Formats: sequence, C-alpha cells, structure tokens
Amino acid sequence: MLKDDHKRAKKAFRDFEKLDAEKQADECRQLVEQTCGELQVHTTLEEELFYPAVRQALKEQDLLDEAEVEHNSAKQLIEQLQEFMQQGQLDGKFTATFTVLGEYVKHHIKEEEGELFEQCEKAGNKVDWAALGEQMKTRKAELMEELLPQMDGSSLAAELGAGAEDRA
Repeated sequence: MLKDDHKRAKKAFRDFEKLDAEKQADECRQLVEQTCGELQVHTTLEEELFYPAVRQALKEQDLLDEAEVEHNSAKQLIEQLQEFMQQGQLDGKFTATFTVLGEYVKHHIKEEEGELFEQCEKAGNKVDWAALGEQMKTRKAELMEELLPQMDGSSLAAELGAGAEDRA
C-alpha cells in the first residue's frame, strides 16, 4: 500500500513538471491539491500506525527519526502550498515550492524503500503485518474521506484495492 502511494506521488511530480503553471493553472492547482491531500493521508498513516509498529521491531531508529523530520518538512511545504492556493498565488514561488516538495518526497521514498522497508522485512514476525495492514487500510479509508472528499466511493475502493492489507 505504501509503495503504491509512493508510485502515485512520483508520477504526480513528473506530471507537474510537464505542465505550464501559467497556461494550465487549473490543472496545476488540481494536481497540487490532490497530491498534497494524498501526501497528508500517507504521512498520517505512517506516523499513526506504521512507524510506531516498526519502531518496536527495528534495532536502528535513525531511519525512523529521519523520516519523521522529513515528514515535518513536507507538512510545512504543504501548508505553504495551501496558503498560495487560497490566495490564488500560482506563480513562480508556488511552482518552486511544489518542486522542492517533490525533491523531498522523492528522497524520502528512496530511503524508505531502499533502507527502511528492507529492515522491516528482516524484522519478520516481530510485527503482525496482516493486522497492521488491515489497520492501515481502515484508517486510510477514513483519512481519504476526511481529507479527499472529492473522491467518490468507487475511486476509493479502487484506491484501496483488494488485499491491500497484505501490502502494508
């Protein structure tokens, strides 16, 4: 589930690079709103459920500490982007802020998938992965309804997918 979120985030940042913020302001705004909402859902899932569960199972805590700091930086950038959008300020600073957010997120993904997830696999049965996956699936549905109300039920069902609990 987390890796699927990562793929969508990377694609969103690539798609943004192809847009002209001046000529395609509505598309940019929509993409940024959607991406920021999905990142908020993702970071909340990790902070509330995933990180606490794996923190108990991992010997090294450095990666989790770094991930939490990276989340804080991303949240600050998301807040700035939301302020820009509320003010209708879709200018160079807006574009630069989303671009920097993308760089942070890509770095975060690289560390999570390249190091943290590997450590989690080695932790094996120290974590009840099925239960964690189910908790994350349920919480994600709640968060998406709260933070991304524009997604209809069928999109949400497709988003969560069958068997997502196995892929936490």
